[in-house]
Amino acid sequence: MNAFRLSFLYLRRHLFATSITVIALALAIAAVTILLKLEILSHSRFNTLAEQSDAIVGAKSGGIDILLGALNFEGDIPAYVPQNLYETLKAKKDIQFEDQSTYHESFVISQIAPILVFGRYHDFTLIGTEPSFLNLQPANSTAPQLQEGLFPTVLKEVMIGSDVAEKENVKLGDRLYVHARIHDSTQESAALDLKVVGILKHTGKIWDKGIYTNLETAQQAVIGTPGYQTIWGPHVLSYFLINIKPGGESSLATLINQRTVSQLVFVDKEKKHLEELTGSSKELQFLIVGALLVLSTLTVLAVFFTRIEARSLELAVLRALGYARSDLTQLLLVEGFWMGLSSIVLAALIEFVMSPVILSTAGAQLPAVNSSNWPPWMIFVTGVLALIAIAIASLPPLWRLYKQDVHSALRNIS
Repeated sequence: MNAFRLSFLYLRRHLFATSITVIALALAIAAVTILLKLEILSHSRFNTLAEQSDAIVGAKSGGIDILLGALNFEGDIPAYVPQNLYETLKAKKDIQFEDQSTYHESFVISQIAPILVFGRYHDFTLIGTEPSFLNLQPANSTAPQLQEGLFPTVLKEVMIGSDVAEKENVKLGDRLYVHARIHDSTQESAALDLKVVGILKHTGKIWDKGIYTNLETAQQAVIGTPGYQTIWGPHVLSYFLINIKPGGESSLATLINQRTVSQLVFVDKEKKHLEELTGSSKELQFLIVGALLVLSTLTVLAVFFTRIEARSLELAVLRALGYARSDLTQLLLVEGFWMGLSSIVLAALIEFVMSPVILSTAGAQLPAVNSSNWPPWMIFVTGVLALIAIAIASLPPLWRLYKQDVHSALRNIS
């Protein structure tokens, strides 16, 4: 009788103990898989972070909030900043304050582009901006560039990102019907009929998920939304993106952060803060994953030791019948393989059922699971790790097997 047949018969004869072991292993594998999925998804949400601009100006809300809102289109509709500050910096004019002090260093800004977030359309973001948006630096493959059509210069015209064109099956000349939203309100405007006049090239960044109008269209949509009221009237922005000449960073930050209602954040600095935050979470999650794998290994080790102790007489009889130590080693490894394979199948079912529930409790900021950010074969990666753990856990009991004295064991037969 071969090792596969013998191992199957033994496991079936001890079905309860086998089932408990398989369930414990399956839960550990499923937990490891779900933790890895959370880790990968939580980091993939930042893969679309745009690379353009040195600094961002937005309403005072915290550096990481401004970074993710402006360059990853995350969060609710942001609070507003006055457009006049943007226009003054854009024109490189001196800024005069009520105390008669003057800021003379507008020349340190090499480029500036506005962003006004004014709503959502399905999974996409409605943005008002100006033609300078198409000149953002660095002008590499991740920068917004026209693939066809032109920038929307007329009221109620839009330019769309590549994801919008693909997923909504939209082409030049088509129309989109959207509703504007304002900061800190759940009310929406009446439907806006927007004509598509431009489509952007694919960038692999958040720009692909934008629907872009000119600034006038966006501001009219904002003031036409119920509940809108600010001291600046329609002349508001959500953010403006800035490139700064070397040496001008400190003075510009002091001006905006201390003398205006706005906040300037430096992109590289906030990215570093973001990496530090996610890095600490990553280390914790991998520590938990490692602990679960160790727990799985110890569980299998304990089971194997128990089995060896309980089966010492059975194994001695098999040795007396002519089975070599290598045959018995193969037998025990095959039993471990059967349990490991059953655990992987059960873990895949548990992960399939529980993963959507757990991901839904993790918040809406995680990206949707797809084949690019979570390949379906990842469950087998953790399964292979579990099989390796089982193989490692088999080694100490096998050593006990090799040290067994067959004659002493057979004397216990009554």
